[in-house]
Amino acid sequence: MSVLEPVRTGHRAELALVVATVVGLAAASIHWAGLVLGGILVGVLATSVSRAVVQGVTFGALAISVHIGRLWIAGALDPFFETGILAVVTVAIGFVLPTVAAVGARALVDDV
Repeated sequence: MSVLEPVRTGHRAELALVVATVVGLAAASIHWAGLVLGGILVGVLATSVSRAVVQGVTFGALAISVHIGRLWIAGALDPFFETGILAVVTVAIGFVLPTVAAVGARALVDDV
């Protein structure tokens, strides 16, 4: 049994996941490394490696949604999409970084 098992499956597991997501999004709004931090946080809370993939992708989707929303509010959404491949790379990075971080963190803390 893992030391983190009560946090992963206990009655406050959802709250821990929400707090990890909010902390990760706050960090990602300051620096891109926050995507990695958010992925690590949600990955550590995952009950399995396959669940870490889902939580990493979900965190990435939420981070990209927040980014797109901020661009839309600032009126910079059209110029963002006009960058072409840079917009695609931005979205890809938004999904890949948290997912790889979540899977890596979950795989590393599997026996802890």
